[in-house]
This record gives sequence, C-alpha cells and structure tokens, in this order.
Amino acid sequence: MKNITIPKNKIKKIIKEHGTPFHIYDERIIIERLNNLIDSFNWTDFKEYFAIKANPNPHILKIMKEMNCGVDAATVSEIKLAEKVGFSGTDIMFTSNLTTLDAYQYAVDRGAIINIDWAADIYELFENDIIPENISFRLNPGSIENEIMGDSKDSKFGSTAEQIKEAVSFLSKNGIKKLGLHTMVVSNENDPAIFKDYTEMIFDFALELINEFGVEIEFINIGGGIGIPYLPEQNVDLKAIADSVYQSYKNIILAEDLKPKIFLESGRYVTGESGYLVTKIIKEKETFKKYLGLDASMSDLMRPGMYGSYHHITNIDAEERGEKETEIYDVVGSLCENNDKFAVNRKLPLSKKNDIIVIHDTGAHGHAMGFNYNGMLKNSEFLYTRDGKVRQIRRNETFEDYTNTIIGGY
Repeated sequence: MKNITIPKNKIKKIIKEHGTPFHIYDERIIIERLNNLIDSFNWTDFKEYFAIKANPNPHILKIMKEMNCGVDAATVSEIKLAEKVGFSGTDIMFTSNLTTLDAYQYAVDRGAIINIDWAADIYELFENDIIPENISFRLNPGSIENEIMGDSKDSKFGSTAEQIKEAVSFLSKNGIKKLGLHTMVVSNENDPAIFKDYTEMIFDFALELINEFGVEIEFINIGGGIGIPYLPEQNVDLKAIADSVYQSYKNIILAEDLKPKIFLESGRYVTGESGYLVTKIIKEKETFKKYLGLDASMSDLMRPGMYGSYHHITNIDAEERGEKETEIYDVVGSLCENNDKFAVNRKLPLSKKNDIIVIHDTGAHGHAMGFNYNGMLKNSEFLYTRDGKVRQIRRNETFEDYTNTIIGGY
C-alpha cells in the first residue's frame, strides 16, 4: 500500500475541469527530498545539480533555483531551459556525450562547467580555440554493475582512467591546473555498499591525478543514481548512503588533508516520488488474460514498457467503494506495441470502466520521456504547491502542435 500525498478531492477537481490523463507533482515532496540531500551531505561543501532530464518543466526547475541548487544539462536545449529559469555560469553543469563543437561552444560561452565525457575531446577543443574555464572529466571505472545501467564496461559513457590521465597531462602542460572529476555508474540504486565502492574508486583516482600531475581537484561529482522506493515494501536509507560516501571521503580524501567539494546530480530521488500519472479505465477486455485499458499509454510513462519497471497502481474509485474482491490484470495502453503495459499480472481490486487510476512515482523520467508514436499527443502537467493550491504548468498538446513543424504537402 502506498499513500497518495495529494488530496483526492484536488485530483478529482482537475479531472472534472480538464479530464484525464495528466501528470501532477507534489511540490512539498520535492522540497523535502532536497532538504534530505542537503542534511545528509552536510559533512562537506555540498551542492546538488538537479538532472534536468528527469523533469525538465521550467516550473520544476524554478523550485531547484529557489533551493539554491545547480542543474545538470545534457543538451543545449536543456541549457536554454535552465537559462530561461535564471541559471547561469557554474550553476550549470554540461554533461553531454558525443558532443559537437557547436554544443561545446554554446556551453563555454555561458561559463558552464564542461564535464567532458570523451577525454580526447579536449584536444579538439584546443585545436579550435574553445577553452573552457571550468573543466571536468567523466570517469568510467569499468568495474561497477547496476540493474538499469548494466556493467560499466559496456557503457557508452565516460572515459577510462588512462585516457583521462593523458588529457590531464595535456592540460597541465598547457597551464591548466584546476579540474573537476565526475562519475555516474548506477541508476535507481539503494545499496550503500555500491556507493562506497565506486566513490572509493573515484577518490583514489583523484589522488592519482593530484600526485602525478600536480593539479587541484576542485570538486568531485559522484553522479546521481540514488533510488526511490517504487515497491511499497522498499526503503531507501539516504543517511546510510551518504554515510558510506563519507567513509570513503574520510579515509581517502580527508586523510590527505584535501577538501574538494562534493556534487550530486540527483534527478529521480528529488522528483520521482512527487509525481503521479492520473488516468482512467476506458475498456475492460478478456482473452487469455484480463486487461484494464487506460486512456494513458507508454507515451505518458515509458519506464514499465522499456525496463519492465514496477510502478504502484491505486484505483481510487475502488478504494472509495470499499472493494474487497481482487483480480489479476494486465494494465495497458492503446499503442500498437505489445510492451505498452503499465503492469503485468498485477493483483488489483476488482476494477470497472471509468474508474480513476493513479500510477505512482512518475515525477522523474515520466512526462520527460514522452513521445508521439501513433500520433499520441502529450498530456498536461499540474503542480500541487506547498501552500495547497493546484497550478497547471503545461497544457495538453494539440494536433496543431503535433503538425506545426511539417513543411510542404500538408
């Protein structure tokens, strides 16, 4: 059983005025999670760089700005979103991959921290006189495994230690002595031991760079990857995760009388639990299985279809009826793809057409991963504010929106 933190009367009022489906986010949860991060990492000079990719709505980014966070941008478009909200300079971390010179130039011109994925890019940047003021390198240690990201040796992200050393040697010879380091090798991870293992690796690597090349490591960005309790019985002990990182930091970094800043780029942990996809049963179907067909689809929430991820489902009408009988359902959308499923063989209260369904934990990588396959239009977003009000922060996409980039023959 998972609770819905937004009052059901507020949800029903939105349904009455706007219909379904839609995403809604609880601002109070976002602020609570940010405060949890700040409190848990208070043993160091810490800063959270919210991963824009998790939830790029500018109204959500404004909350990050108000909470004195930075943002982590993966594309020029994400940098532009950050700028619209008021982020600038080193409050923007540009962490892209397969990065073009034009993209680098845009980020460098704005004074962003340039977090270089492929270390050899630094030579091309110098050849083209694009010299970042703030340089960081993304390390792929090649020895960490995670359910979502897999074996880091198979990851397209980051550079090996030797590749980064060559780049740092080049920079040192060119008079650049202040750098940052970054790694991101886990996603939705809750095991403190994993965080201890990979932070030990990057802290050890930081010492190697300092000792071999005489550089100063100003900050170490340990990535994001902190999970959330998608399953009702799960628990995420953020304090234990932060303490495991501290042990690595104390034993390796503080032992050498060094104090680089620690950055995080959490996305899921900050906004994931704040969000809900509110949808409606539009059809009951039975063949070899029993299906509940929703007016939402994988175009609203890709994670279950893409990863087989669990998202809790609440039928708020069945709850209000006091429904005792249960049934095993596949909960599906209407896309012409058989993986358009929110749940498979899920035990739910006996459900009926027009029942309102709330899918939990959609505040990260939910609406943000939406798409237009089958001509599906992206749906609206709402914010349940800290003062108990509801604000619409994105309208429904229209057919005109969908077609307005077509040129000729239309």
